[in-house]
Amino acid sequence: VGVGIAVVVFGLVFALGDFLPTGSDSPTEKTSVVKNKISEEEKATLQQRLKEFETTLDGAPNDQTALEGAAVTLTNLGEYSRAATLLEKLAKERPTDPDVFRLLGEVNFELKNYEGSIAAYKISEKVSKGIDLEVTRGLMNAYLAAKKPDEAVKFLLDTRERLNTRKTSTADSVSAETEPDLDPIQVELLLGKAYSDWGHISDAIAVYDRLISEHPEDFRGYLAKGILLKENGSRGDAERMFIQARFFAPDKAKAFVDRYSKL
Repeated sequence: VGVGIAVVVFGLVFALGDFLPTGSDSPTEKTSVVKNKISEEEKATLQQRLKEFETTLDGAPNDQTALEGAAVTLTNLGEYSRAATLLEKLAKERPTDPDVFRLLGEVNFELKNYEGSIAAYKISEKVSKGIDLEVTRGLMNAYLAAKKPDEAVKFLLDTRERLNTRKTSTADSVSAETEPDLDPIQVELLLGKAYSDWGHISDAIAVYDRLISEHPEDFRGYLAKGILLKENGSRGDAERMFIQARFFAPDKAKAFVDRYSKL
């Protein structure tokens, strides 16, 4: 299993909840990676696989395939400290591999080493050919967990500008096909969340208003604004946002909207 695949195995899924205002909750409580629960049989398989990788490393400590395999396996077993050690070693062998640094960022986040997480994500972003939304989300969460919401906002504003610039420069270019599947709406939602965490409520509301204006049939802007209004005592206005969110939400997301509107 490669590091690129590991981000899926590790559960780095873009749950919409990661993009919504956190209110008074700690970012670390809501943004921790959603890990896949493994059965005892799967655990035994992973442990056996780990032994095989470790046997290889005993004879060839710098074997990149074994380092990668062991790091990913340890990550899936929840042994983040050992995984981080191997990923740091692998990063020295692959200093331009964004996936290695991305996984290291996630592992450090799980270890509550937020500064280490920030550093790893920054390198992943730097060596990546495009703008990776998983890295964007991870770096923002690391900033928030490190109590640096101002840095999160600055980073997201820069990301928004880069995204707009890339959109313009690749509009007539075939190179646009190589861009990751980016959703600008998600960047806006992350920005609104960062402003909210910083306590800049009016700025967060402005982000959501812009989102609603530019994407009036997308339920996410209404939902995010409704949650923020409700958290700040504007229940009547919030309810109107929830009604709109439910109206525009696809059927599979309506229950999700209901759950958040009733919190």
